Amino acid sequence: MPKKSLEFGLYPWLPGHGYSLIHPANRREFELLEPYNKVFEKIDEINGWLLLRYSDEEFKVRPDMFTTIPKLPFTFGEWVRPASQPTGPVAEIMDIYWSVSDDAPFFALRQGKRKLDGVYRQEQLRPA
Repeated sequence: MPKKSLEFGLYPWLPGHGYSLIHPANRREFELLEPYNKVFEKIDEINGWLLLRYSDEEFKVRPDMFTTIPKLPFTFGEWVRPASQPTGPVAEIMDIYWSVSDDAPFFALRQGKRKLDGVYRQEQLRPA
């Protein structure tokens, strides 16, 4: 099971904010990720940069835009199953989105290489 992050947060960067906030080695991949409304794990702080993880990628960014959110019950790579089906199929968390209107996370899942349709609220999932 993946290590639980100590801190989760949002980094609502858009290209209009400028590229000086993103480490030069990560600019292209970070822009392609389209980080707005995605939940990151804060891994570390190194020489004025935050090291953030999203799924299986890590990025260095300036701390200016990072906003902490409450600790989540699940993180990337964890196996879960629908709460309504305690013996149902298991799936892996591949994406975590933040809904501003709901002030809550939503989780996207995959089984093997197949992404499942839709997203799930945390109360709809249980550890596998």
